[in-house]
Amino acid sequence: MAMRVRPDRFAYETGVIGDQIFPASQMLSEITGVPVQPNKAITGRNAFAHEAGIHQDGMLKNPLTYEIMTPKSVGVPDSKLVLGKHSGRHALSIRCEQLGYQFDRRALDDIYRRFVRLADKIKHVEDHHLLELIRDTHKPSGSATPLIEPISPPQAAVVNANLSEPAKPFPMGPQTNAFGVPLPVPGDAHHEQTQQEDYLWGV
Repeated sequence: MAMRVRPDRFAYETGVIGDQIFPASQMLSEITGVPVQPNKAITGRNAFAHEAGIHQDGMLKNPLTYEIMTPKSVGVPDSKLVLGKHSGRHALSIRCEQLGYQFDRRALDDIYRRFVRLADKIKHVEDHHLLELIRDTHKPSGSATPLIEPISPPQAAVVNANLSEPAKPFPMGPQTNAFGVPLPVPGDAHHEQTQQEDYLWGV
């Protein structure tokens, strides 16, 4: 494969059928019972797998950014974007679209935050995990998770009671004049007139 991807450096040809390399490796692994190392170049399962967000974004924009050869040129079905805690929004959005879901920016941000928390608990987020996450995040309106936490019933009752209870005047003691005679209570005209008459007559 080095001769095929860099013919300017290796001006040679071989009769090896490139797209049979991966199937031949898998068949040999089954016969011998020895699995292929995950990080082995070309035939390992991580050879065309990308988890880091910057790698996934570059792959989605231009696969040649991180792959000098195409997966099909060696018999691998396709590149794989592994969803993990290092994945970005771009890869998550593409995977959701492949599963039949498309979200706006705000909804995708909500799913991404939950996705990161899930990826911290499990190493790789598979499709069934992602589908469960989507269904749990976007429930019907009656059971949707509110963006703002509502006031609990006891607290709400206290707030409502405080709002509905009329304001009470501050209790004040009886006021007297310079001679110690209680002054009339404002608003009671009859009582005020009686107090004035008593005061004038010296009662």
